[in-house]
Amino acid sequence: MSGITIQIGLPLLVTILFMFALRPVARGLGLIDKPGGRKTHIGEIPVIGGLAMTGGLIVGTLSGYQAVQGFPFFFASVLVLVLIGAFDDRYDLPASVRFLPTICPCLFLGAGRVVAAHDLGAPFFGDTLQLGWFSVIFTVLIVLTAINAFNMFDGSDGVAGVQALIAATFLGFACVMRGTMQYVPLVAALIGCILGFLVFNWPSKRTRNVRAFMGDAGSTMLGFSLAWLSIEVSQEPVRAITPVVILWIFALPIYDLFSSMLRRVSQGKSPFHADSEHLHHILRRFGHSSRRVAQIVLLAATLFASLGVAGHLSGVDDGWLFLVWMALGVAYHIVFGRGLVIRRRQESREEDEAATTGKYWAIWKQR
Repeated sequence: MSGITIQIGLPLLVTILFMFALRPVARGLGLIDKPGGRKTHIGEIPVIGGLAMTGGLIVGTLSGYQAVQGFPFFFASVLVLVLIGAFDDRYDLPASVRFLPTICPCLFLGAGRVVAAHDLGAPFFGDTLQLGWFSVIFTVLIVLTAINAFNMFDGSDGVAGVQALIAATFLGFACVMRGTMQYVPLVAALIGCILGFLVFNWPSKRTRNVRAFMGDAGSTMLGFSLAWLSIEVSQEPVRAITPVVILWIFALPIYDLFSSMLRRVSQGKSPFHADSEHLHHILRRFGHSSRRVAQIVLLAATLFASLGVAGHLSGVDDGWLFLVWMALGVAYHIVFGRGLVIRRRQESREEDEAATTGKYWAIWKQR
């Protein structure tokens, strides 16, 4: 237990130190997020969380990386992706410019067989579904999807951080339960650096004066790291959990990503078109504070991950787990899609009422 405490505590402390050290130089580096457009936060916020968490992750894994096969490739890929993310945070790079350098580490991992998803478990009540020649392509798609899912999910204080924290915690729990301890130091380091970042990003009056964002550097690092870990622990010879359980652990960002894309396509827009209709946006439009939104995500992420892991450990067939997960995904899309339509109508009526009130007020003043 003391070893785990140190493995979590060291990256937590290092991340906090980096957060304080980077804060004074954030303006000079141009890592400042200003309100405007889809950004509704108040004040200019330093975007240093990604760099700080990466520093904490590096220091936290120095003692245990030898046990993880392919860790040097993981480390190099994280550095490349964080660098790209930091440039994006600074210069707001076009998607076309970001795509190639982002996909290169993913291709390297998949094509080099450093990390690869060879099968999908048994989601259809039959034998294990092998990917065969499609393994490399699928691995690249999974990693890119994870990066984009966390990037889109990071839109309100604490939301992406608590989802990543819950995911890492349950991945670590599964490794401990199955005895695959070689991944515990890396998981513990991730938990520590995320906790260190949340000290500055959890919505609270106490964090108001030290508030900071993770930026694309942070969401990219978390998405890639958690995807890499998820593939490693869900494939043979490790197989701490099955790929279907991974879907439960990351249910919220996956549901949010594909529900948003389906909505855009139904509206005749590109599925990659940026908008303000993600889960955190919808909850905020219904009047929830940023703190309440983070609490809802924390509770929901814990519930989904608990159901998936508990079902797996209890011997529930992957087919049933996948079927229920899909049904909940459909329900998520319907409920939040319907809620968004209702809220739009309410907002339209409120705008009409405000315009009418303003018109009558102007006429009254003229009299």
